Amino acid sequence: MWDEGLQTAILASGFGEHWGLMQLWPLILLPLAVLPWVLQDKLSFSHPALQGLPADPLSVWLERSWKVAASLFILALSMALTGPYLKSQMIEKVGRGAHVMIVLDRSASMNEPFVKKGDVQARLPKMQVARNVLKTLVQQGHDDLMGMVTFSTSPILAAPLGTDRAFVQAALDATEAGGMGFTAVARGLGMALDYFADQPVTGARAIVLVSDGGAHLDGKTQDMLRAMVMRQQASLYWIYLRSENGVSLKQSLGEDENIDAYPEYALHEYFQTLNVPYHMYEAENPEAVLAAVNDISKLKNKPTRYLEPVSRQDLSQYAYAMAWLVTAVLLGLTGLELKRWQT
Repeated sequence: MWDEGLQTAILASGFGEHWGLMQLWPLILLPLAVLPWVLQDKLSFSHPALQGLPADPLSVWLERSWKVAASLFILALSMALTGPYLKSQMIEKVGRGAHVMIVLDRSASMNEPFVKKGDVQARLPKMQVARNVLKTLVQQGHDDLMGMVTFSTSPILAAPLGTDRAFVQAALDATEAGGMGFTAVARGLGMALDYFADQPVTGARAIVLVSDGGAHLDGKTQDMLRAMVMRQQASLYWIYLRSENGVSLKQSLGEDENIDAYPEYALHEYFQTLNVPYHMYEAENPEAVLAAVNDISKLKNKPTRYLEPVSRQDLSQYAYAMAWLVTAVLLGLTGLELKRWQT
């Protein structure tokens, strides 16, 4: 019966699940905490009539305080020697931000500049401009969960959705190698949406697509992508890096123009039918890309809950601090003790 009650009490305290002890042998020192109450080591003074001494309540309470302090010292030192600690755990925090998956185009066309003639900034490769600006987006999202998928012919998970911004920054640095292949945008979006599947909906969700081109999607792919977007409740932001001779998505096509000849326009039209918040940013230069990212940072600044990992925390320092504090109290009380009788 006593064993079952002790086991229940230990489990209820969270021992083994939330906290633990490095070693158990110092626990045998705990019973020594009763010694100050058992031992009688008082100074004696000769006096003709003890009953004639006046009552001294202050001395009685000081003696009790000394015993309490001595017991606390033994308890604190014993617990410090056990090495108590809190186990690593996930702590829920509330901030302002979103769950963001960056989907970055790494096709060969991203190695080209916005324009072939003009100032130095305008002639930077679109991949370099996108990389530098996306780093700003990652730095601004203090409470965001962020991840990244890159795609060309096939998608690649560059950084899983989480709070590790250094991981995402490193993934962006890895894009310096340049791109290749063609634009398989549907595969990239599909992989990014998959990483929302295992996450609870604790804040706004956003897909940030950065691409300079589009792709024709067949009916089956369109239906599958539409279902995934609606199921994951994700907003879609497309930063369209328009090339010098690229089609403008802000203008309507002429009656004699075939939409099949403009995959970017066809993709833009399809995105508007997804029944989720969608916004397209047409960027023709590095300044426009930066403005689009800054606008996205404001749009996704909503309350969000997320889990943050906390490493194991050593608690012995608090027990040692208690032992030192009690030691100071004991020294003070010892200084108040009467060493010889004064008449």
